[in-house]
Amino acid sequence: MRTPSPAASRRGVLAASFAGLALAACSEEEPPAADDGGAGAAEATPSESPSPEPPREITITHVGDTMPGSYPNQMASDDGASFFDGVSGSLTGDVIVANLEGALSTLEFDKCGGGQCTYFRLPAEYAEVFAGAGFHVLNQANNHGWDAGPDGATETQDAVRAAGMEICGIKDEVCLVETESGLTVGLVGFAPYTFYTDNRDLDAVAALVASAKEQADIVVATAHLGAEGTDHRHVPEGVENYLGEDRGDTRAFAHTCIDSGADLVFGHGPHVLRGMEVYNGKLIAYSLGNFGGGQNLFSMDGPLGRSAILSVTIREDGTIVAAKAQASKMDGDGYPTLDEDNGAFDDLNELAEDFGDNGVTVADDGALIIPGV
Repeated sequence: MRTPSPAASRRGVLAASFAGLALAACSEEEPPAADDGGAGAAEATPSESPSPEPPREITITHVGDTMPGSYPNQMASDDGASFFDGVSGSLTGDVIVANLEGALSTLEFDKCGGGQCTYFRLPAEYAEVFAGAGFHVLNQANNHGWDAGPDGATETQDAVRAAGMEICGIKDEVCLVETESGLTVGLVGFAPYTFYTDNRDLDAVAALVASAKEQADIVVATAHLGAEGTDHRHVPEGVENYLGEDRGDTRAFAHTCIDSGADLVFGHGPHVLRGMEVYNGKLIAYSLGNFGGGQNLFSMDGPLGRSAILSVTIREDGTIVAAKAQASKMDGDGYPTLDEDNGAFDDLNELAEDFGDNGVTVADDGALIIPGV
């Protein structure tokens, strides 16, 4: 399992802690004071017990499907430099995560055996676009992560790390990020394909989450799952299928993650927002929607164009302190921007009904209303 690179301060690399030597101050010896029989001597007072340290807490921020364009016909004129300008200052937190909806490699690969397929690929240098926006981790586990084949997947991983970030979603691997507070976050990525840890294999899911829990203080599961499009905004009971693909039992997957030790579950893949649920005191966001697809990479009609930046502040014991959503949308070029109309809030409040009393809603100021938390 890969541990964080020591090179990047953004990833909260542990700094060595050194104990300083206390130097005794020497002064000229004074003659002893005359004994007054104890009169006027100060009464000894017991030293006070030190106050317990407050519990440490960190903020995890996650956005949905994100890709600044695609090689060779949907490339940005400025190499993606302005892609995140519309959300500048809104991507904050100790660990900021995006679902990288494509490969950072331009290698050719026939992923459909000669059939018609959609490919999302960009040159490796585009990793710097994400790093410059403040992201710490990119998730590779999705249906476009291998659009440049296995060698392209490796090139993507190398590019992300070279830009000072970490990558999660590698099969059977835990991505570890050390934060400035000293808390370690373990991230695990899933998708319904055998070249990732398969979300349909609940035993494998449970094993990987449990492994992350052994290595980290806080465990975050991120997953590309569920059917796609405006007809699939609701999270169904049972297995989801899309274009002939078995994409697994979305609810059972998310619950397995929590039961195995995950503190947060973030979903993406349906290209629309889905509802949020509290399960055993933990937050599950089933889909964060299309955050940004540069050069009109993604459809922007209605719910397809709305998304949210989700931030959760969590204590080291997994207790949620606060959570908020910032509504976003894609502009005319597919770039992410904040949505003053807060359209995502209406979506999320409507879709919370999928989970009855366990549905999580959003207040007018973006604060999440989490039942029982």
